[in-house]
Amino acid sequence: MRQDLSSPTLIIPRGTRIEVDPEGQLSIQAPGNLVIQNSGKYGTLESVGGSIRIDRGVEVEANTVRCTETCYVQGFLTAWKVIARSLQLEESARAHVVLQETERLEIGRDARLVGNFSSEKEMVSLFSRFAHQVRSIPFLLDRKAPRPAELSDGLDETIDIVPQAEAEPAPEMSAPVPVPPLAELPDPLLFALVLLQRESERRIHPPAGQRAIDELIKLLEQRDVETLAFTYRTLFNRVPEPRDDARRARQMVTEHFAAHPPA
Repeated sequence: MRQDLSSPTLIIPRGTRIEVDPEGQLSIQAPGNLVIQNSGKYGTLESVGGSIRIDRGVEVEANTVRCTETCYVQGFLTAWKVIARSLQLEESARAHVVLQETERLEIGRDARLVGNFSSEKEMVSLFSRFAHQVRSIPFLLDRKAPRPAELSDGLDETIDIVPQAEAEPAPEMSAPVPVPPLAELPDPLLFALVLLQRESERRIHPPAGQRAIDELIKLLEQRDVETLAFTYRTLFNRVPEPRDDARRARQMVTEHFAAHPPA
């Protein structure tokens, strides 16, 4: 076969694993050094016996970046977790890393690193110090109906909005129990709720597993901690092959009830 020297050549070393996860994200495991020269969204990037380099001008988003030596960033990296002997940001590199498990960190003069927690406990501990600010951020999945004042912004001025009088409950029916404000949800359960909402949004689980996740979300949103304490193990066990978000959520819920067992 005649080789066209004008075209780039792709060499896949023996022992390389390339997979596509249920979300359509590419995961690459290389036996040696791994160089990323193409922007993209990845599941896991791993070098079993070498380093990983993200070239200049390349934008990479990955759940996990793992290597035994150094993770070099010349371009842009957004990752949930980076596991390496060292993380090196060169020149004007940019990195957004939530969890970093490295022995050494080197940042160039114009480089920038955002995140950089050593563990999830450290992250939760920091966020708990600013619980009010964190809870003021709206959930992406919390879609509330707009208030009349918000509706009026998009209507003609000649249209009057008349607020509807609140109907009194029937004598034979008791008033609904108000849902406690989100601020009353303990921090571990609050973060578990966010993780489970993200897991549910992906819709990658079979029907029984999806229903279990949605039931956990419902109990957390309603702040029904008592029912959650007696059902969370059963519900989590109905989720086959849970991903990182579901596993972290289960760990947070388990640790919360271990420290605060139900009466």
